[in-house]
Amino acid sequence: MLKFLIISDTHGSVKSWEVIERLSGSVNKYYHLGDVLYHGPRNPIPEGYSPSKLAQILKDKNIIYVRGNCDADVDLSVLHNEDMPKFMILTFGHYKAVLLHGENLHSDEDMIELLNAHNADILFYGHTHIPRLEKIQSKILFNPGSPSLPKSNCPPTYGVVEFSNKLYLGIYTLSGDLYMEMSL
Repeated sequence: MLKFLIISDTHGSVKSWEVIERLSGSVNKYYHLGDVLYHGPRNPIPEGYSPSKLAQILKDKNIIYVRGNCDADVDLSVLHNEDMPKFMILTFGHYKAVLLHGENLHSDEDMIELLNAHNADILFYGHTHIPRLEKIQSKILFNPGSPSLPKSNCPPTYGVVEFSNKLYLGIYTLSGDLYMEMSL
């Protein structure tokens, strides 16, 4: 079985990363959907904010990043990452997924159109800081929310994907509770 985490919008919070690692157990790979280190000019400073310490923790992990609107070239350097694309395609089994931060997606129609353009089944995106796991027109929209700066009265969250014969998608709170799930 493959298990990977889908994380977005950590915004430099060491505390939230440490909780995620403690709760998630053994993981094959991490996918971070952007806004890794900097809190951004519109956000408050999250609890446990230490971008340099978080960079030290993350630099040796097996993490694939996509660039968010608060990520800069200097972030790549301190994360020891040579590339942080704005967009990525991931295939596992017969599923094809698009990964991006999502700051330019303004509606469900935009999301479905993007998935159709790439003949993909799943959209993993962040940016809104609001967890979402929904099937629309046979497409899955998955936003893990934010573990450090959740919005709209949502709890701090992160995503889990498990794939063997079936696909399991889950969003969990930093309290360890299941928030949303879907099995295919």
